Formats: sequence, structure tokens, C-alpha cells
Amino acid sequence: MNSKVFLSLLFIGFVILFSVILLIKYLIPQIGSQQANDKYVSKADQPPSHIPRTVEIPDDIRQKFATVPEKPELIAEFVQGGFLKSVAFSPTNPNLVVSRTYDNNIEKNIKLWDINNSTTPIAEFSGDSVSFSPDGKMLAVSGWGEINGGVSLWDIAEEKFISNLPFGVLGSVFSPNGIHLAVVTNGLELWDVSNLTKPVEAFKLKGRNFEKDHTFSTDGNLMATIESRSDKVNIWEIDGNQVIKRASIDVIDKALVRIEAMKFLPDPQNPILAIADNDKDIRLYHPPDWQNYTVIPAGNVNDLVFTPDGSTIINGGFNELEFWSVDNRNRYASIEGYSRWIDCVDVSADSRYVAAGGNDGIIRVWGISNILPSRQSNIPNVVVPIYFLPTDLLPQTDIPEKIDQLLRETQTFFADEMEQHGYGRKSFEYEKNSDGSAKVYLFEGKTADEYYRKSTNSRVMKEIKQHFEVDNKFFFIVVDKSNEKKRDANTLTAAELKRLSAKLRRLNIQLQNIVFEEQGGKVTLHNSLDTYSKDDIISKFAQSFGLNRDYRSPSYLMSYSNQSKHLSKSSAAWLNKCRFLNPVKIYFNEKTIIEKLSPSRKKARFKVEDADGICQVRLTVKPTNEKPPPSFLWKKDPAENKTEWKKKFKGKRDVLHDVLTLNGEKKATVELDYPKFADNMIEIHVIDELGNRVYMIVDKRGNPIASFFRRLFN
Repeated sequence: MNSKVFLSLLFIGFVILFSVILLIKYLIPQIGSQQANDKYVSKADQPPSHIPRTVEIPDDIRQKFATVPEKPELIAEFVQGGFLKSVAFSPTNPNLVVSRTYDNNIEKNIKLWDINNSTTPIAEFSGDSVSFSPDGKMLAVSGWGEINGGVSLWDIAEEKFISNLPFGVLGSVFSPNGIHLAVVTNGLELWDVSNLTKPVEAFKLKGRNFEKDHTFSTDGNLMATIESRSDKVNIWEIDGNQVIKRASIDVIDKALVRIEAMKFLPDPQNPILAIADNDKDIRLYHPPDWQNYTVIPAGNVNDLVFTPDGSTIINGGFNELEFWSVDNRNRYASIEGYSRWIDCVDVSADSRYVAAGGNDGIIRVWGISNILPSRQSNIPNVVVPIYFLPTDLLPQTDIPEKIDQLLRETQTFFADEMEQHGYGRKSFEYEKNSDGSAKVYLFEGKTADEYYRKSTNSRVMKEIKQHFEVDNKFFFIVVDKSNEKKRDANTLTAAELKRLSAKLRRLNIQLQNIVFEEQGGKVTLHNSLDTYSKDDIISKFAQSFGLNRDYRSPSYLMSYSNQSKHLSKSSAAWLNKCRFLNPVKIYFNEKTIIEKLSPSRKKARFKVEDADGICQVRLTVKPTNEKPPPSFLWKKDPAENKTEWKKKFKGKRDVLHDVLTLNGEKKATVELDYPKFADNMIEIHVIDELGNRVYMIVDKRGNPIASFFRRLFN
């Protein structure tokens, strides 16, 4: 083998090795870190055995509390098999559901169900599509099988075919006004079916890019179609049997992105068009110019539907249904219970039910009357007060009044401080009763007090999540439990804690340079509220708002000292944009990009980019110096104070070290100080002008090649 061949093979080997390393480097943060998180952080915790309440709560005390909302009820399950592609309620009978499976191995792939009988369908057909007539009396089934390549009308009451329309191959849908039938052939045809015995071809859309998927406005006067090759969406106005093109929308510009679903808002006066692609957004296009003025960050969307009143969009994606407010773009509810992708979703005309199905071949019908809010009540980013009570304890009789007073005092503190910094009396809001007092939910746990003594926060929150939507919510939770402590077999020893700490350290390394979005917040207090100082509670709120411990001055709120506390200028600027101090702000979030640059002398350097505008960038560290900062006064005795610092804070808690407030710049290169005595791992926190918060874990110094391989193989 000559030297040229050897060098060529060596070069190819290095290229292959480097490509494999890059691939692994990409996969580890995406998959490995999640596995590590599941293994080391979210340790398996079996659900508690249900223990009924052993002491009854007197009615006069129970009436002081709000009732915990119920989650959607599973009304029916229809096992259809295959891959479900469409589901629809009858427009006049919410008990009837028709569904279609896309599977060549299933002959009867269309089924009509009654939710009162989930075992046997009313009827079965073969076809490419199915559609209810607007009066709910007929089904239009198109495709192969009984209907020989045409469109067949099936009378629901008589349970028989009544006529066959000799056109259409791939699909047919009634317009909401019942005048037209849209038929997919080698283009899109509109047939006038006002007289079903004599259908008349009204219009045919055809061309090089023929129109395929389509949807009608609620009055049938508009139709949106998708061009087969370009994925442009065209808006057509239907005037009698004339069809006029009104707009063409370039929805996407990425080669691998496709349109998944589109629906008109059910409002003839304002027929907004919602379009979802597989690029994790629902975009709302507003008439008459059909521009995109609203984006809902809905994750992966395969189908969507508006509720009949137009207040909510429900979308199906991976494993769950999501409920979004059209007014403020807030996700206020979700339904889990699906094992795979949800490909089709529909809402009944009376808004009582939602039906959805997907890759697991099961249609699930849920009762949703109790979770659909009015437009006025659906306000995000408010504090939700919860009193959590095990089944063997009685509630403290005055706890609602104590929670109300505490919230008012905390609210006033932030209002006073924000006003002093020139931001007006801005503070958080919390749910209230009609008389203005705090609306405190009585959450009765599933089991007795002893279960909640260990892993209190995670166990309590797990149960709360079963009844409350947690995104964009702030929970103020008071857990009533006894002070008795017992060490059980699951309690970690000091050695086990040390090993867990090392594993968490490795997990942090794996999570480096990934930008995480922060949503929601939580303050949990245990036992009597009297054991907490006012400053402690206010600090817990501030921490959930995104602030960190701040030892730059003993007078700052987030420091441990006995001085009177106030907000620093930088903390006030952060809170001025925080969503929880701007509860009615419209939801929007462009991606925040944080890129680590080569450090300069004593400076950490980053490039930050956000189209929403950058408000502030913060650098936090875990101090490792032996001597606590002057503002850390956990104990009065200096020796005890030093011991507490080493035990609870040294190298364990993130504290604020440097901060830079920007003026809404969309791109910036920032330089931040880092201390001499600090852990190698630092965090960069960013809040944008719309209150979106993200953070990134960074290894601030060390050999870059060693850091790379450490991240790769740990």
C-alpha cells in the first residue's frame, strides 16, 4: 500500500470517526440526558394506596374553600384498530361519532358509533372519506367498495343507502350550508347538491398544482385549499356557483415542513384561519388581508379544531390533547391518556365532548364541559392558592384567612418596591372570590399524613397535576402535615446522598449548552404558616419569578441577613417583564438562542439572540469558598453561620454573581464576571421583553477538548 492510499484511508477513517462523535454528541443531550434525569432525579415513586378520609370536615369549614376542578371524564372508548385519520361528531346529535382508519388491511375502515354503546358500531363502510350532512341526517361516503368509486349517501335514520352520486374518488365533504359537496378527484370539484337527485357541477379547481385538502368557513362562503406541490394555502370566496380566489398564503418556507391541519374560526364576521404545520406552531391568519398576526406555540400538531364558541383551539399532538385560549394564546388545559400520536380531533356541537384518535387505533371521547372557561375567566399567569390536606387530618379553621392575608402582604411588598423603582404599583395577581378574598382550593390528598412526610413537594405536586394545568400557572401550596419524622427504608443515607450528588453533577454536564424554557412557578410551605418569616415567603415568591439568591448586598431581598429587604435595581427590571407581574400579557415566544463564546480575562462571553427583544441576562454560580459572603447571616453566631454555609450552600446553591440589563436588543454579545471561588458549572438566565424565561448550563473554563469528551461519555 503506497503512502497516498494510506493517507486517504486514514483521512476517511478520521472523517467517519468525527461524524460518529458528532452524532453521539447530538443524541446524548436529546436522549441520554432524559434517561439520566429519569433515573437519578425522578426516582420511581409508586402511587399511594387510597385511604378514605377518617375525619369528616365540618360543612362550615368546607364552605370557606373552593372546590378543586375535575379533570375531563372519559365517556367512551371505541376500539377501531389501524391508524385513525379522521373523526367527526354529528352536527345535530352529540352521541354520534364517525371515524375513518387509513389501513389497506382493514376492509370496513369507516365506522359510525354511538357513545352509549362502545362495543358495536351502528354501521361500517369502506371508503376514502366520510362526512355528515349539515342537518345530521346523512353520511356521504366516498371511495371504493359498495359505492364503486363514487359518492354514496347513507340515511342514518333508515340505516340504508339512498342514492349514489357518480363522481369523486378520493374524498367528499359537505359545505356547512349544505349547498355544495367538495369532491377530490384529480383536482377539487364543487358540486351543487341542493337537489340530491340532480347534482350539478358548479366549479372545478385544477391545474399543475391541484387543490387538495380543504376546509369551509362556518357559513360556507369561504373555502381554504392547499396546493398539492407548493403547500400554499389559497382562500376562495364562494358566491352561488362562482368561486373567486381572494388570497394566496405562503405558509411555510422550509423544505421538510408540511401543513398538517387547518380550520376556520366559527365566526362568519371574523373567519380567522388557523393553520398548523409540523414546525411546532399554530398560526392564525386574519381577514381581510390574511396576514399572520398570532402564533400559538402548540408543539407538534397533527390536527386541530375550534370549540363552537370560538374561544378555544384544541389540538392533537404526541400523547395529549391541548386546549389553547384564542384570546390570549395561553394553554389552560390538557388531556393525557394516549400512548402514541393523536392524528384526528373533533368537538361536539354542544361543546360537551371532544373525540380524538391516532396511531393506537382507539377513539376516546371525553367530557369537557367543566374545563372550558368563559373568555373572561381564562386569564393566565395568576397565583392559584391551594391548601393540601391528608385524609387523616382536619383543616386549620382559619387557614383561608391566613393565606389571604399572606398573599395581600406579599403582593403589597412587590407593588411598593416596583413603584420605588419607577415601574408603578406592579405586582402579581391571585385567584379571588366575589368578595375579593383569596380563592383557596381545598385539595384533599389521596392518603394519610405519613405518606407525605417524605418527598413532600414531588408527591403533593404529582396529585395536584392530576386536577390542575401547570403550564403558565403559579401555585401557592400550603401542605398540612404533622412534624413527626420517621426514617423509612427508602430514606437515603449520607453515602447514598453523596453518590446521588455525583450523578446529578454528571447529569448537569450532559445538559450543558441546551437552552431550557422556564414555565409556571410554585411556592410550597409545610405545616403552620407562623413558622415562616415574611422575608422568607417573599423570597420564595421571588425565586419562582426567576430571581436567584443575591449576596451582593445584605439589604437585597434574596440575601440572608437581618437587615430590612428591598429589590435591587436589576431585580426590579427583571420583574417588570416577568409574566406573573403582567398576567394579561398576550402569549408569544420567539426562540431564544444562547451561544457560548471564547472567554476573555475574568469574563464569560455569550452571544444572545431573541426576536422578542432581550431584557436581561444573568450569570449564576455555585460558590465554593469556605467563608460565606457578608450578607449571608443564616445564624447570629459567626462560627454557626460558617457551618451552615458549608453544609447548605457551599457548592450547592446557585447565587447571582453578575447581571446585564439590555434595552430590548434583539442580538447582543454580553460579557459577565465570574468569581475566583466558584464551581466550574455556571448558568446563564435570560428574560425577554415579553417575559419568556430561559436558562443554559455552561462549563465556564477548562480544556475545551477535555470538556467535549467529558460531556460525550459521562
